[in-house]
Amino acid sequence: MAKLAFLPLLYLLSSPHPTHGYGSGAPPSQCGSLVPGHGLTPKDNSNTPYTIKLNSLQLKPGAPAEVELTHSGSEEHFKGYLVQARSVSDDSVTGTFETVSDDAQYVKCGEVPQSAVTHVFSEAKEAIKLKWIPPTSFRGKVKIVATFVKDYSTYWVKVPSETVEIVEPTGPSGIEFPTEAPKPEPKPESEPEPETEPETEPETEPESEPESEPESEPESEPESEPESDGSVEKHAEINPIYSDCGIGKSCFGVPAKCVEANNCKLLAAWKRSGEEFEFDLLSTAGSGRYVAVGFSSDSKMGDELVMACANKNSAEIFWNDGKSPKPQSAFSGITSYEYSSSDGETSCKIKSSKILKSGSHTVDLTNEITLLLAGGPYNGPGSLSYHLGDKLATGEPVSLSLISSVGAKSDLLFRLHGLFMMCAWLGCAGSGMIMARYFKQTWKGKQILGADRWFQAHRLLMVTTLVLSLVGVVFILVEVDVQPLAPKNLSSNAHPVIGLICVLLALIQPIMAAFRPHPGDSGRKLFNWAHWGVGNLAHIFGICAIFLAGTLAKANLASTDWWSWVLLAYVVFHVITHVVFSLLWAKAERSYKVADQQLTEINGMNKIKNNNFGVEEKLDQEGGAFRKILFFMYITTAWVLVVVLAVAVFKAESA
Repeated sequence: MAKLAFLPLLYLLSSPHPTHGYGSGAPPSQCGSLVPGHGLTPKDNSNTPYTIKLNSLQLKPGAPAEVELTHSGSEEHFKGYLVQARSVSDDSVTGTFETVSDDAQYVKCGEVPQSAVTHVFSEAKEAIKLKWIPPTSFRGKVKIVATFVKDYSTYWVKVPSETVEIVEPTGPSGIEFPTEAPKPEPKPESEPEPETEPETEPETEPESEPESEPESEPESEPESEPESDGSVEKHAEINPIYSDCGIGKSCFGVPAKCVEANNCKLLAAWKRSGEEFEFDLLSTAGSGRYVAVGFSSDSKMGDELVMACANKNSAEIFWNDGKSPKPQSAFSGITSYEYSSSDGETSCKIKSSKILKSGSHTVDLTNEITLLLAGGPYNGPGSLSYHLGDKLATGEPVSLSLISSVGAKSDLLFRLHGLFMMCAWLGCAGSGMIMARYFKQTWKGKQILGADRWFQAHRLLMVTTLVLSLVGVVFILVEVDVQPLAPKNLSSNAHPVIGLICVLLALIQPIMAAFRPHPGDSGRKLFNWAHWGVGNLAHIFGICAIFLAGTLAKANLASTDWWSWVLLAYVVFHVITHVVFSLLWAKAERSYKVADQQLTEINGMNKIKNNNFGVEEKLDQEGGAFRKILFFMYITTAWVLVVVLAVAVFKAESA
C-alpha cells in the first residue's frame, strides 16, 4: 500500500479554491446567488461586522440614493464585495448604480447595465461609496443587499440594508407626473364630450376627429417605454460619439468589435481638421476612471507618449517609461480640452496640433502610428493605475489623417498559448505519469528501438509536454513580454508566476533523468522519489495555472461558468484513475509474491534457472488487459476535455 503515498498530493488538485477566487472583482455569473465560489459556508448575517448605510429611506423614481458599504463600528475592513438592489416583492434585481469610490467597477446582471458593483482590487477597504438610482417605472419597496468578503474563508452573503420605499412622484398641484403608461389609457374613452358639442356645428366635426387621433398616438407611445427601466433606456441610447464612425472619423474601442455594436467600454475617435487633430475619448467603466491613448511605434507598451482623459481641468500627457507611465509637467501641442462626466461615463474632446512634444519626447501625428487604448482607476493628477486588462492595440499602424476602419491587434498568440498549455498538462502530462507508474510490468519482453514500450511511451508523452510548454511560453512572451510577472500585476492574478514555476519544474525533469543513477546504486531510491515529487508538483502547478487562466481579463472566460467545472471534472477523474490503478497494482503484487513463494519452495533457489520461473518473468503482471483499457479511457477523456476547453478559449471574445 505504499504505492498510495502519492494520493495526498493529487487530492490537492481536487480543491476548487483556485477556480473562483476573484481577486479583481466578482463575475456576472455570481449575480444570482451573490455567493463567492470559495466552496465554504457563509457566516451568519446576524453577526456581520458590516452594514449598508443609506442617506434616505424614501425616494422618488429616478432620484439617486447615496449608499455606503462600511463596518458597523467594529472597524473591520473587507477585501471584496458585490452589491445589488432587489425588490422586496419578488427579489428581482432593479435599478442601476453609479460608482463614487475608485475601488469599484460595474457588473452587468442580465440585460441591465450597471445593475451591480464589485471591487477592483483585493486590498482591505474601510468603506465604499456608491449611488443607486431606482427605475422611473418602479413603485414599491427595495433593499440593497451586499456580500462582504473579509478573507478567503470569512464572508457574509446578501447582507441587507434597511427597506427603501419608492413612492409616487407628485407635482406642485398634486398631479402625477406622466411616468406610467396605464394612466393615460382612460383618456381616449372619456373624451366623447367634445364629440357631443359639434352636433350643433357639423362643420367642426372633421376637425375633432383628427384631433382625437394625434392625442391617442402620443399617449400610446409611452406605453411601451415603462416596460423597461428608465435606467435601461438611458444606457441603451446610442452615445453621439459613435455617429459617423468610419464615415466622418475613425473609431477604435475596447473590447474588440464593440464599435459596430455601439457598446464600447473604452473608445477613441479621431479626425484631422485642417492643421489640427480632434480626439474624442470615452470611458463607460464608471466614475473615477481614466481613458488614455498611446502613440506607439509598435503594439507593446513602452517608450511612447500617452494622452489621457481623466483630469477635470486639463489634458495630461504621460511618457511610458517601460511599463510605468510618467507624468509630463511640461508639454506642448494640446490646443483645446473639454471634460465631462455623468452617469458613470467620462469623456473628453481634445484638439492638438500635428506635433505633440514633451521634453525630448516627440510624436508626429501625421505619421502612421500604432494606437494603444487603455483605461483603469484614476488616482488623481499624474497617477494612472494599472489597466487590469482593459487595453487594446490597433492591428497595424494607422494614419490619423485618413478616415478608416480600424481593427484590433490579433490575440491569436495569446490563445495559442492557452491551447498548447492545455494540450501539455491535460492531454499529455497525466498520461505520461500514469504510464511510468503503472505499466513497468506490462508488455514485458517487448521493446521499441531497444527500450521497453512503457518507457518509450512515457518519454514521448513527457517530452511532448515539455516542448508544448516551451512553445507556449514563447507565444506569450512575444504577445505580452514579461509584464504579467510584475509584482503589481501578480496581486490581481497569480497565473503567470504559477505557470512559470510549472515550466521550470518541467525543465528540471529531463536534467535529473540525464544524471539518474543506475538500478541498484545507492542513490537510485533518492532519484526515484525526487523525480516523482518534481513531476507531480509540476502537474499540480500546471492544473492550477489553467484554473486561474479562467479569471484573466484578457481571456474573457469569467462568463464561461462551466470552465471551472470541466477542470474540476478532470481532476476528479484523474484522482479516481490513480486510485483504481493503485488498487490493481497492489492486488497484482500480492498475487505475484504468493506465486513466487510457492515456486521457490518447490524448486529451490539453487534451481531457479532451470525451472519455468524465468519464463514467468516475461509475462505481463496480472490485470494487464484492464490496465490498457483504463489507460485508453483516461487519455481519451483527457483529450476530449482539452477540445472542449479549447473551443471556449477560441470562442471567447477578446477583452
